[in-house]
Amino acid sequence: MRLHHLRTAAAALAAVSLLAACGGNDSSAKEAGASSKALNYTGSDRDAYLAGCAKKEGSLTWYTSLAGDVIDDMIAKFNEAYPDVRVDTYRGDESDITSRVVEETKAGRLQGDIMELSSDAYRELAATGVMAEFSTPISSKYSDRFTLKDDNGGILGIGDRASYVSFAYNKDKIPAKDVPKTWDDLLNPALKGKIALTDSTTGVRLLGNILTNMGDEKGRAFIEKLAAQKIRIESVSGSALAGMVASGEADSSPGVFRNHVAQLTEDGNPIEWVPLEPVTANVGYAGIFKKSEHPCAAMLFTDTLLGDAGTEIFDSLQYPRPDEDLGFTSWVPDETFKTPEQYQKAFTTWQDLFESSFR
Repeated sequence: MRLHHLRTAAAALAAVSLLAACGGNDSSAKEAGASSKALNYTGSDRDAYLAGCAKKEGSLTWYTSLAGDVIDDMIAKFNEAYPDVRVDTYRGDESDITSRVVEETKAGRLQGDIMELSSDAYRELAATGVMAEFSTPISSKYSDRFTLKDDNGGILGIGDRASYVSFAYNKDKIPAKDVPKTWDDLLNPALKGKIALTDSTTGVRLLGNILTNMGDEKGRAFIEKLAAQKIRIESVSGSALAGMVASGEADSSPGVFRNHVAQLTEDGNPIEWVPLEPVTANVGYAGIFKKSEHPCAAMLFTDTLLGDAGTEIFDSLQYPRPDEDLGFTSWVPDETFKTPEQYQKAFTTWQDLFESSFR
């Protein structure tokens, strides 16, 4: 699973970042000062100042784990306002992006300007010191829960979108009377042999949700009972598992993304999503690299991601802001841990328990 790769890459990056901090020169100090000015400019002419500066920079590079229409739509919206700034992208999963940042930092030239990444990987990279402090008026719209800050209170990242994982079922396979409303309802004998899970990170985090929110002893007892329900394990992605439930190949699963079900429902499939609280939330964070070579353009693009234009695009694709009240409580896997190391240790425990319980 990908977390091992994240741990290895982040450890390497921490060493690289330490060397970089010790080996700075006058030129890099001047560049850092210019970047800091752009990222923390609060004058009344902020928009005009950043726009003029961004036009001179001419481009920016966005590293993101997002996929599909959201990337093209966000770039198009940005270019409506700033047509003279080209947006290049590098799209990959969390381990791809982490590895790229490590390798480029080792080479002494980080190509990216902005990063948008799921919270666990984002926090891990931010802890190594590669993310810049930035200031934007839009930050007042976001809660402290989804604002990542340094020890001095400076903003290093803001949660810009969320996707939620919980129970989905095929309405032709599971009668309404057997649809669970709570975690305990998953133990209903009527669901035995009718529940599927993916063995990806999504499945492992489900166990983390149970252990964290039920407590270790009660959670382990529940997982033992859940395993007795003859859980079917599938080595597929979250979207593929949703498709299996929609087609009836799988009857149900507590590990399906809300946005995947919304799209399948629009297409006429007999699938429905039910929140079992607290719902596991996959939150994406946006921020700017400390070594950004295009800080003005990066700041404006970050404003687009976090502002009204970004909200409209994310909402249209079923990625609500993490602060939006959708009528259920949520749990973000990494936010209850003080350090990335603590989260990594817990994740390994969840992963081992997944293997011993369901294999």
